[in-house]
Amino acid sequence: MRGMKTISAVLVLGLLALSAFAALPVSAQPKKGPALDRIIVETRATGEVAVGDVATGKLDLYEKSLSPTVYAGIPEDWKQNLKLIKNAGGCWELTLNPVHDEDKPYIVTVMGKEYFNPFAIRKIRFAMNYLINRKYLVDEILLGGGQPMFSAVFPSNPASKYFTDIYEKYGLTPEGNEELALQMVEEAMQKAAAELGGRLEKRKDPNAPAGFWWYFDGEPVTVKAYIRIEDERHEEGLYFANQLEKTGIKVERIEGNFLKCIYTVYLSNPADYEWNIYTAGWGSTGSSVFVEGDIAWFYAPWYGWMPAYAMPGWWEWQNETIDKLTMDLLLGNFNTRDEYFDWMRKACEIGLQESIRVFTVETWDYFPVNKQRVTRIAYDPVTGLWSKWPLITADTPDHVLRIAVESQQAAMYTSVFNPIGGFDDVYSHAVGRACYDEADQMNPMTGEPIPYRVRWVDMEKKYHMENGERVGDLEVPLQAVIYDPVANEWKRVEEGTKAVVRVTIDYLFSKYHDGTMGSMDDVRYAIAHAYEWSSLDEEGDPYYSEEYASSVAPVLELIKGFVFVDEDTIMVYGDYLHLASDNATFDFYVFGFAYPWHVWEAMDWIIVHGGPVSGNTYDWYKVEGKEYLDMISPAHTEDLVAAVAEMRNRGHVPDCLKDTVTVVKARARYTAAELFAKKYGHFFISDGPFFLKEYNTQVPYMILEAFRDETYPFGPDYWYNKFTLIREKIDKIEAPATAQAGNDITVKIYVTEVEEFPEEKQVPSEKAYVYVTLESPEGKKVFEGVASLVSPGVFQVEIPGSATAGQPEGSYTIRASAAVSETAAYAEISTQEIILTAPPVTETPTPTPTATPSPTPTATPSPTPSPTPTATPSPTPKPTNWALIGGAIVIIIIIAVVVLFVMRRK
Repeated sequence: MRGMKTISAVLVLGLLALSAFAALPVSAQPKKGPALDRIIVETRATGEVAVGDVATGKLDLYEKSLSPTVYAGIPEDWKQNLKLIKNAGGCWELTLNPVHDEDKPYIVTVMGKEYFNPFAIRKIRFAMNYLINRKYLVDEILLGGGQPMFSAVFPSNPASKYFTDIYEKYGLTPEGNEELALQMVEEAMQKAAAELGGRLEKRKDPNAPAGFWWYFDGEPVTVKAYIRIEDERHEEGLYFANQLEKTGIKVERIEGNFLKCIYTVYLSNPADYEWNIYTAGWGSTGSSVFVEGDIAWFYAPWYGWMPAYAMPGWWEWQNETIDKLTMDLLLGNFNTRDEYFDWMRKACEIGLQESIRVFTVETWDYFPVNKQRVTRIAYDPVTGLWSKWPLITADTPDHVLRIAVESQQAAMYTSVFNPIGGFDDVYSHAVGRACYDEADQMNPMTGEPIPYRVRWVDMEKKYHMENGERVGDLEVPLQAVIYDPVANEWKRVEEGTKAVVRVTIDYLFSKYHDGTMGSMDDVRYAIAHAYEWSSLDEEGDPYYSEEYASSVAPVLELIKGFVFVDEDTIMVYGDYLHLASDNATFDFYVFGFAYPWHVWEAMDWIIVHGGPVSGNTYDWYKVEGKEYLDMISPAHTEDLVAAVAEMRNRGHVPDCLKDTVTVVKARARYTAAELFAKKYGHFFISDGPFFLKEYNTQVPYMILEAFRDETYPFGPDYWYNKFTLIREKIDKIEAPATAQAGNDITVKIYVTEVEEFPEEKQVPSEKAYVYVTLESPEGKKVFEGVASLVSPGVFQVEIPGSATAGQPEGSYTIRASAAVSETAAYAEISTQEIILTAPPVTETPTPTPTATPSPTPTATPSPTPSPTPTATPSPTPKPTNWALIGGAIVIIIIIAVVVLFVMRRK
């Protein structure tokens, strides 16, 4: 096989640059690292308790966003101490288990017994979109803290306008269509009953919501709904269970916390048939202007987040069409902007039709921060405190920040700390990334990648089109190399190799938390490790992960070669090109160095050879019969320490570094990691602004200490001077309460420019991009336009009479969005209702006939009656969403795109 390798968290869209952690404090002049000296991380069981602790100063902030219902009843004096930071990057969806036997479309066989699975039928899954009243969820359960969501594209995403006609095509409305849903389920069940020859039947029951229950083989058809209890998804789950029983299908309501639900739904084979429905919730840890990642994440089996989660040997729903569309989108295999959006729309529509996930609402939650203590905190305008920025910019008077994450069990996190299969819940990810530096970050203002621990030097593109595909014309130089995972060595590229793109990247290396100095060797290892673990060299290859390879191998296929220019510069040649963004193209080719190569090698060692102390076998992922590798587990740390000791004793050097690393250098690195792990009790060694100084598994709590090494590239004020966070806030919409169809309507939008970071201030806006639409009661757009600035803070648009002429009477919605630019990653939205009335009917008077001696007077003709509007099949008037008809109450919505590769479970 070979020696050993390295791991770089290669995320599908090409962010092969994402991992890191831990730290040894070193004095330095001038001061390096963050403004804070220390972060203390605790746990709280509920949001209600956490809000009280933040308001009373026991905590500085709570690392979880909470719905408006939590804040509704708190004392006024508490509210005075709180700064609420909005998170519009979350959503709810109902995950359905579509499993069935390969040769039987409706049947699941478990331990020799057959069960009928209604969600194996696509028509029934799709019918759930009509069965749910999303307006009820928003208004009654979330108290207005969200908006209806119909697909994987967030409705507050600026790109959502490209998908609304898909929802209109299927007649999806916020209120749903219960009658249609019941009809669709009935038709599907009757069809299945006919095919099953009497095994599936109805039995009357006056106590059943539907007046009957469906039975299969003499037992009620029953589905198991796993319902989360920590937030309003509990009420959502109970509501949906009640709705589903109206179809005659019984629901077993299993109410549980994060741990109970996750271990059943995500960590069991769907074919075990332990669950049918899960009330899933998701949070994004950053915003992006691109939505293809969201579509792939939620709908595409190859991406690894559909039921079965790409676990080898588990039953998994498949759809080759959506796989190809999303993979082509993520790998840049489109040639025009129109093709880009057309493929996204097709993939989204397939996902909606299949409805493995039935999206219900986009949630608007709020993080509580103690405004008396916390200052200069940068945050993502979309996802709030989930991004990297808050913990690396915040400060307090004593430079100590006390935070808490939600946990109702003994462990702080449900996810392990490892850079391949770990950090997949929002809490471990948010806290962990304070200790590591990704190579690049998402700019919170633009939603595009920006360099962080790298510098993007230049880019060259050269290609031509053949048969609708890009063909590279850039000669890859002969000194370029590629890693061969079978031969376990770097090889020169073949003569005549050509590429579409060449990027040049400079790295900003610094010392790792164990005191070793980062170098290009860490990048070399990261590259080789990606190739090694995504390549099946031979049957039983121990350095291969099928789950990892499913997302990484397609990325590596697009890379043609690497030129290691000097000690901190690399050139990468490849065929990936994002037509809409050079930043996204750079991002694709960046390999991170957040973890040092010797830490990766130690993890590889115990996965391949087993734990030297425990004798346990390990894996990057949760695999039955193996330990789920965790860098902060005391037991796992023992094995990792023994691994570096063994490698040191053997004088081991990884194959990919044999040309650049001596045995002496390798031994020094192994010793540094061993000393660090023995001192701090964990193996979480990285390069970020904080390191994990203390972790108590019994209490539990963590202490993150500032990493002050003089080689660290950023000081406390670096980010304060680097960028400004600005958003546009709509104060009100001024429009008439009523208007006649066919008449012009003047709409004024009052907008304030709000600076959130580094200082807090507000001025009347003069540069906002204000986009206005008028929507019918059915949600169809009848007008769109851009408002013009008429005076500081005031924008105006005229809705021409031609837009409303012939439109039926009813309550219409004026929707205005304000952003810093047309291409901004987020905007704020306000809505206001306006009553559209029909123009008066003018009757032509008939003159009184002149009397004459003999003719009979001509009868006066009756006026032609106004035509009766044609009924649209099953529409329901659009909800007013808190807006008083004709009034000026508005809803502010932060708009943004949820970044594909930072979605995390809640």
